Amino acid sequence: METTSKIFRFKLSDDILLLITQFAKMHQYDDRHMYKDAWQIWEKEHEELVEREVSRLKLLGYKSDVMDKMFKAGRYYFREKKTNNEDIKKEDKKDQKKKRDYTVMDPEVIQAMDKHLITIMKQPKFKPANGYAQFCEEQIDLLKREIIRLTQNNISGAILTKEKLAEKIKKTYKNRYYILSQQGCTSI
Repeated sequence: METTSKIFRFKLSDDILLLITQFAKMHQYDDRHMYKDAWQIWEKEHEELVEREVSRLKLLGYKSDVMDKMFKAGRYYFREKKTNNEDIKKEDKKDQKKKRDYTVMDPEVIQAMDKHLITIMKQPKFKPANGYAQFCEEQIDLLKREIIRLTQNNISGAILTKEKLAEKIKKTYKNRYYILSQQGCTSI
């Protein structure tokens, strides 16, 4: 008993696809009337190849209009499709984007933040903003050392103002709070 699988999606051959893609890209910006006129000329120029494709698809069991399928593929799909050169240019632009320099906080400061957060998060009316203010008051010497370290080790060339440094420390504190609250931490 011989079983043949039924074809649900009839694909055009690679030769025809290449020609349709080239045609569609060439006429990408034509209005629909100009595109259709150019398509009729293209059909006549490639009559032999087109007839071979029509025969191939009919043999496979395609019952609809093959010419309509080819026209719509070019007009509505391949016209907008990016060519390999366009894809390569896009990849080059992605590679050229400069990665943001990241300033790493000293592990000692992060440990102090974690320790502080774990003890203070247990309080009933705890807020990260209040915790941050308290942390800054309690750890002023540690934070001064960290600010000096950050300014001395600034290899990115970015200008580190007092505001940016304060923002960096505050953001780190709030990120540590978020991480610990997500983990449900109550001890180190």
